[in-house]
Amino acid sequence: MKKALKISALILAFILLASFTDVPKDHWSYPYVKNAADVGLMIGDGDGNFRPMDKISKEEVAIVIYRILNFGTDKMTPAARQFTEEETALLDRCQISDWARLYLIDGFASGFWTEADFADRTAALTAGRQPLARQKVAEWIIKAEGIKLSPLGVLSYNDAASIGEGQFPYVDACYRTGLMIGDDENEFKPLNGVNRAEIAVILTRALKLKADTSEAAAKAEAYGVLESVSGNLYRLRSGNSGRSAYIRPSATILVDGVKKDLAAVAALKGKSITLAALTDSNVVLVQTQPKVLTGTVEKIEARSGYQIVTINLGGVSVGFIKNSNTNCSKTLAAGTSIKFISDGSNLLEIN
Repeated sequence: MKKALKISALILAFILLASFTDVPKDHWSYPYVKNAADVGLMIGDGDGNFRPMDKISKEEVAIVIYRILNFGTDKMTPAARQFTEEETALLDRCQISDWARLYLIDGFASGFWTEADFADRTAALTAGRQPLARQKVAEWIIKAEGIKLSPLGVLSYNDAASIGEGQFPYVDACYRTGLMIGDDENEFKPLNGVNRAEIAVILTRALKLKADTSEAAAKAEAYGVLESVSGNLYRLRSGNSGRSAYIRPSATILVDGVKKDLAAVAALKGKSITLAALTDSNVVLVQTQPKVLTGTVEKIEARSGYQIVTINLGGVSVGFIKNSNTNCSKTLAAGTSIKFISDGSNLLEIN
């Protein structure tokens, strides 16, 4: 999968320089639609229209994803071939339109999308023509871009608790990288559809992403009183604001510097805690208060305006953020044994 879309000489052959009668130059979506069309990721309806406000269907999103995965190659348009009986039966069950079948079949084979993704249908719309929910758009676009998921997802949307557990990490990744954001009411509306202009905006943002997006979102963090626990979703309240957090089951969890499990986190309900993680690690730090810890520095990585100091805490390697607010009285180097105070993700003091 590609981590980011990059325009190069190789893809100049795909530039369409399309012009759509229903997207004039003064339309808010014009630059985004033009970008998506120019690189061959989206096209019009064949009659000179883009239909920017139409809800984009599951088939159409899947085709965009197919083009992202094959971006810059001669496979952006799939070669014609005959389907096997099993493939035809699958496409029939999922009610995939004839014009979309060549694009979607490989995604079924790889498990990128499944038959369950095309289960809903109405009298008016077949399964393939149903709009794709925003939370599922987030999942597909993050997978296609190859963006790393954080072991800890944190969202402050008012409706964050209604985001499915399976999609929460992807919505979190979209938020941290700026690919998808909420509305003016601070809601994500995870089950709503996305229109074609909005998809063009997402694709334009994807074009601008760096190949490695971990620095764009150095850490995920939430703090407050742990109000409720539902599966792997945790709701924290601080003053008048609340945040929803998701801890991936595969994460290594340290509670006050000691390796624990998810049950130990749930047992903290009613207490004030801090949850933190760096996106390039698989460790979630749970602090009930700033702690004095000891460890050995493994490596120091310079980032823009801060450093990530990886410290071995007796068998578990954890990345902490060291910045201008860190009170540090000694020179750090790999192999140095240190005593330090951390709030869960930031180094507050090093001795």
